[in-house]
Amino acid sequence: MHKILAPLNPKQREAVQALNGPVLILAGAGSGKTKTLVYRIAYLIDFKGVNPKNILAVTFTNKAAQEMKARIKKLLGKDQKDQPMMGTFHAICAQLLRKEITALAYKQNFVIFDEHDSLRLIKKIVKDLDYDQQNISPKAISILISRAKNELQFADDYTRSAKEGIEQITAQVYEKYQSELKALNALDFDDLIMKVVEIFTKFPAVLKKYQKLFQYILVDEYQDTNQVQYILIKLLAAEHKNICVVGDDYQSIYAWRGANLRNILNFEKDYPDAKIIILEQNYRSTKNILQAANEVIKYNVHQKEKKLWTENPRGSKLTVNEATDETAEGEFIIKQILNIPDLTPDKNEVTYEPEDSILDKILKSNTFKQKKQDDKILKEVKSKLKTLDLSRYVVLYRTNPQSRALEEMFLKYGVPYRIIGGIKFYERKEIKDILSYLRILVNPTDWVSIERIINEPPRGLGRTSFLKIEKHCRKLEKNILEIKEDELPELMNRAKIAFLGFQKIMQELSQKYKTKNPTEIVEMILKSTGYQKNLEQDAEFGENRLENIKEIETVTKKFNRLKGAEGINAFLEEVSLVSDQDEIDESNQAVNLMTIHAAKGLEFPIVFIAGAEEGLFPHARSLYDPEQLEEERRLCYVAITRAKEKLYIIHTTQRQIYGTSQINSPSRFIDDLPKEVVD
Repeated sequence: MHKILAPLNPKQREAVQALNGPVLILAGAGSGKTKTLVYRIAYLIDFKGVNPKNILAVTFTNKAAQEMKARIKKLLGKDQKDQPMMGTFHAICAQLLRKEITALAYKQNFVIFDEHDSLRLIKKIVKDLDYDQQNISPKAISILISRAKNELQFADDYTRSAKEGIEQITAQVYEKYQSELKALNALDFDDLIMKVVEIFTKFPAVLKKYQKLFQYILVDEYQDTNQVQYILIKLLAAEHKNICVVGDDYQSIYAWRGANLRNILNFEKDYPDAKIIILEQNYRSTKNILQAANEVIKYNVHQKEKKLWTENPRGSKLTVNEATDETAEGEFIIKQILNIPDLTPDKNEVTYEPEDSILDKILKSNTFKQKKQDDKILKEVKSKLKTLDLSRYVVLYRTNPQSRALEEMFLKYGVPYRIIGGIKFYERKEIKDILSYLRILVNPTDWVSIERIINEPPRGLGRTSFLKIEKHCRKLEKNILEIKEDELPELMNRAKIAFLGFQKIMQELSQKYKTKNPTEIVEMILKSTGYQKNLEQDAEFGENRLENIKEIETVTKKFNRLKGAEGINAFLEEVSLVSDQDEIDESNQAVNLMTIHAAKGLEFPIVFIAGAEEGLFPHARSLYDPEQLEEERRLCYVAITRAKEKLYIIHTTQRQIYGTSQINSPSRFIDDLPKEVVD
């Protein structure tokens, strides 16, 4: 037996050795999916002698890609000169487009717009088309355009199929939006994959080049692929058909963003000679947790049957708790984490004696008792926190608004917590401002970024004046660095002086940045533009915002071997592809709070599922749609299987949410749990 195969169980070994032809690995939760993928790649390189350049491995998060790269390097025990191409769909496609996008008449130094940049441009287009944003939602249009791109519908395809109303308006916006993106030499997130498919379809020679290059293709989380991702992989695999997809239909939970469960269920139809291997041995959870997960998921119809099993101990029973409301729900969670018997004061009726003074009455009052109890609890909490590893705990919920009440309780008792999927680091105002400055240096026609920072810090240049300048520059086919003073449109003197001052700063930066690395460029922007000085004068928020900007240097340093535009583009590409999960620090001493969707792929020793109520989980909109209800059940399966040692499921008798008071019955998923595993 080859040394690489030794640590694997029989099914994992079979999956690693099935190298030729199409292979579907159905990997249950915690069954060593990543391990199997890593060992398969290592086996291809070490045993079969495949050149790493001929291997393409697609993951769904940057974090997973980095982990796999590190494990492969460690497993092979030597420095690999060449590495397989490994990363997310978007990261891999961005790399391909840097080489091939000129075929579509874009420049190679294109910028990648995030969701906020795209929405900003769509808002501008909606206004230009004279639609009232009070009645026509740019956000709704943005969602429809994204959905169309994920279904591989180009603007003209969408126009032909658009129905009346919002779809007709979206068709107009979509066409103009794509035209504007091209003029800005920009791609949005969905374009990254769509443009690669467009190139492969229009230019068969380019497709042939990559078909020959990628002789072995591996795709992780295949159940989460959408139509455009499915087509991309099918095109690339057509030559050698050495395609190995790994996934779990039980964990398909992203239909709302375009994922197509049929891609994994119909794999054998696409590849009739496919080999199917099922990984059912779970290494993560206890027997009780797995029994609960198996029981909940068995009621779904559209799935490939499998049953998780483990050699792990039976473990603690699941705890199902009924709380009176969302406040009691939060207190229950904190009680379990801290192992404190009670957080609520004695509410016994207060009785006063006739001779009681005002001071006596105060001392006997529930308010005074509450204060004494709170002081006692906070002292106990502080003591407990010194010995606890809070990173072991996670609180999961179905919808983001649930986090408000939970946060209030964590704040009240001083328990450190971290919200995953809140305001992301790269969405903070000061960070987006600096990123916009960087984008303009490599692309002076990026009018979306220019509009963002032309008056940041304040220069006395209003939006009306800016729009006049933009319109005039476009008419003259010049960018902000090229237009001369005597070519400017008619402006107020103050606005004209402000623009020329901004232009001079950007012209000087444009000359200097070409010999600097990304860290030096960020420092130069901060000083030359006055941005740093402006923050230093902001007593309230300035220090925090400067600290956030300094944190960028942690990332820019990774690219300091590159100079000028090359360094900026590499850095901008990296930050544009960051996901929620990439921001999770598993060593962070805080309880993680996140939606169940954000928790997929993660594991924690102790898991709380909050809000297990009909109408909340499963969500109200799924109750009359069998397909959506099946997805809610898969979501419950994902939530349960995040737990390694202990699982709590909490429901309330009433809840304040969405501005109203709701009284919901316990979730049907609680009823599905086997009674013998529930405490």
